[in-house]
Amino acid sequence: MKVPPRLLQQCLGEVLEDAPAMLGRWLDAAVDSLKEAERRSTDTAQRERLGQAWWRMRQERAGWVGDYARLLREAFAMPTDAPQSSRSALLSESTYLSLVEDDAVTESIESARLLQSLLPPLEQELKVLDALMSSLQGLSTVQAELNPLRPAVFVRTLRDMMALDEPESQIRALWLRHCGPAIGDELKALYVRLTLVLQRANVQEAGYRVRLLAEAPGAAARAAANAARAARGGAAGWSPSGPAPLDFGNDSTRDLHFGNFMQDMPQLARLHTLVDNQYLHNFLEKGGQRYEQSLAPEYYEQVSEELAAIEAFAAIPTLDESMVVQRSQQYKALPVVDRPAREVDIGTQLSQKSWGDFAAAHERARVLMQLKQKAERVAQAMGLDVVRKLVNQVAQDPLLLAPVREAVVALEPSLLRLAMANPRFFSEDSHPARRLVECVAQRSFKYNDEFGSEFAEFFLPVQQAFNALNELETEDSQAFAIALDELLQEWEGQDRQDLAAQDDNLQAIRHAEARQTLADQVAWELSQRPDVDHAPGFILDFLYGPWALAIASAQLNAEKGQTDPGGYRKVVSNLLWSTQKEVTLRMPAQLLDMVPGMLATLHAGLESLGRSRVETKPFFDALMRLHQPVLGLRRARVRADASASNPIPLEASSMSMELDETLAATPEQRKPRKSDQPWLGRDELEAAGFQDTMPTDFAELIEVRAPNEAGPLHPDGEAEPDGDEGIPFDAVALLAGLREGDWVDLYSHREWLRAQLIWASNRGTLFMFVSRGGRPHSMTKRSCERLIANRLLRLVDGQSVVGKAINAIAADQALAAESMSA
Repeated sequence: MKVPPRLLQQCLGEVLEDAPAMLGRWLDAAVDSLKEAERRSTDTAQRERLGQAWWRMRQERAGWVGDYARLLREAFAMPTDAPQSSRSALLSESTYLSLVEDDAVTESIESARLLQSLLPPLEQELKVLDALMSSLQGLSTVQAELNPLRPAVFVRTLRDMMALDEPESQIRALWLRHCGPAIGDELKALYVRLTLVLQRANVQEAGYRVRLLAEAPGAAARAAANAARAARGGAAGWSPSGPAPLDFGNDSTRDLHFGNFMQDMPQLARLHTLVDNQYLHNFLEKGGQRYEQSLAPEYYEQVSEELAAIEAFAAIPTLDESMVVQRSQQYKALPVVDRPAREVDIGTQLSQKSWGDFAAAHERARVLMQLKQKAERVAQAMGLDVVRKLVNQVAQDPLLLAPVREAVVALEPSLLRLAMANPRFFSEDSHPARRLVECVAQRSFKYNDEFGSEFAEFFLPVQQAFNALNELETEDSQAFAIALDELLQEWEGQDRQDLAAQDDNLQAIRHAEARQTLADQVAWELSQRPDVDHAPGFILDFLYGPWALAIASAQLNAEKGQTDPGGYRKVVSNLLWSTQKEVTLRMPAQLLDMVPGMLATLHAGLESLGRSRVETKPFFDALMRLHQPVLGLRRARVRADASASNPIPLEASSMSMELDETLAATPEQRKPRKSDQPWLGRDELEAAGFQDTMPTDFAELIEVRAPNEAGPLHPDGEAEPDGDEGIPFDAVALLAGLREGDWVDLYSHREWLRAQLIWASNRGTLFMFVSRGGRPHSMTKRSCERLIANRLLRLVDGQSVVGKAINAIAADQALAAESMSA
């Protein structure tokens, strides 16, 4: 995770700003300690030295307080020595013992002792801070010696500053010895505060990735939070993300599920409940009379402690707005499908500009505890915990864009208030609040780029609606119903034009599918005619292909009662008769009379499909060459009658030779084969989203090749192999599982689009997707499989967000139980 260096500068700046006051407290504590040591000492010389030490320290106090921040800033900027282990880095001062003069040995020993005394109480906090600071500096592994805030820096700077004003090493040694306890306490609180600030910014610990889950944020984070509360006199156990769930392996806690709530009722009063997921899930799904008993006094006592801890945590500085914005935009330059999901949970600091007071985690936590203080029944307390648990589950769903997950976190106060009136409302599919969260989540699947203008247009009304609900501070679900109705109306208005275009596109491709089905039937009927037996192969290809489509199209568009619209069936007899050379040579006049009308009908039928004369020229040229013997007779007569100065050009030299009219039909050509996918004309190709496909001479649908990394989709003119050779089974299986309404990320024209499958042919060989603005994208089965295999079409899991969160609670508990049994 790449974090802007500005966050590191913010941490160092906060330390430097607090340094004078922090040093003042160290010195005051040291003076008091020296005075107490002087009072207890029975040795006159020792008492005199102690008295001189505290008096000199008090004399120098003002100057040191003024200089310490400057010297500390210089120390932060100093280059670091060769790498060392965490413990050796902490104790590196001891290496000076062999280098100092004899009169400074005592001082060096005191410096080393001071650092050694700091290690045990600071080890846990320093371990976490070392990992976070290493991450801030772009390091993949923890390097404690590079932490500018390690204790040795503070001690060395203090010792060097003292040496400038006090030449006697024994006095300086006394100063360091008596500063030790105060330094340890102050650094502990400082490290805790900085750790929580960095965790709020979702900084990952170097060396291993830590998800700041409400259920398991890690022992280090819990220890840091507990230390923060202890330093401020609060109750132990509070942090933005919370402690691990209570292990219900002992009898006293197991009673919580079976009805004996009295003994463990304080657990329900915690900000992060220690009641495990099994019981919360049981309560949500089943409820029961046992949850209706009143809360005990011990519960309210624990609530008061939790509120006090929240107030103490609220005093810790939060990230400024620019840092929150930078955190959200750190992956903007990456392709949308390659962006890691930004981590969001109930402890995340949100944008105050977007979410006001509830951007801060402690403000949302305060609402929860204030409601727990108002709760009267066990059901209300558990309902509040269920809401918080589900909000956290939805917030961690990586399939949702981060702003949507942040919006659900920001809405938590309003959802909590609903739980006071209806503790189990999330179990009701039709509840307005559950529907609001679900509808917003499902609607957000239309977008895959949180920085896109289309997503911003969608998200702004959602943000306004959620903020308005928070401002209402109501327990009435009707407010959520009104907010949802307003959003649905706005979305329907936005979709109306897209749906109209989508309906037109669907109508076109469904018409094409119906036409192809009818054309396959027509081709089979034509193949049963006795006069097709000796027809050339190119004639059968024409009849079973384009002409069957022309007949089917005419029948679908015909008025009621028409049996052969356009005369397209009747002309088949003339076409087949005209190919019988031995007959037409004996009856040339009949052929010559019939050909003009026949050609006109054939041209009309093909043009009804959108075929141009240029596209159909190879077929008609081959047909003319087939009629050449009879036309030769006609040519001779015309030449005899024509003027020698103005002959009529009837030579065949200008004819296309793409088809061989002399070839007999093969067994394969004699049997019409059903088309794998419907044929589409030019207008239909455009309407269906085949922008880059082109029909062949006989209008067969060309397969589309998957795009390479440098370019968009383009047609593949090579012959396609039959079957699924070369297509991985996984791609075939994924496509087989795709259903109408499913979402995909599709690479098209050098950009990743979020598209939805809106239609698949009955045979599952053609698919139509629609992306933003109602833009259609259609492709064949093999094209889809190729795109999936090359990860240019990626399926998006758009299942019910709230339902998945509820199931996750039970799944987490089952996993925990399995782990315990193992």
